Amino acid sequence: MEFKLSDKAKEKLMELKNSNEPIKLKITGFSWCGAELGIVSEKQSENEKIYDAEGIDIIVSEELEGAIKGADIDYSTNFFKKGFEVTPRYTK
Repeated sequence: MEFKLSDKAKEKLMELKNSNEPIKLKITGFSWCGAELGIVSEKQSENEKIYDAEGIDIIVSEELEGAIKGADIDYSTNFFKKGFEVTPRYTK
């Protein structure tokens, strides 16, 4: 699984890593166009894998394994949506 991080996302993920927070990519909600993915601080479950994203360990939730081949991760400071923005790259 391959991840592309924006500079701002990498900076924020490094802050989590440096504070020993686990970093997990998982489904955080649903909208009219499908599942919404997000970054949460949550421990690894038994069947979940860890992937390296530019030196940062990211846990991928079990339900995403096989459904995506990677993701582009950005961090927004927009007033309306502050936080990580994840754009998945789906498998065929």
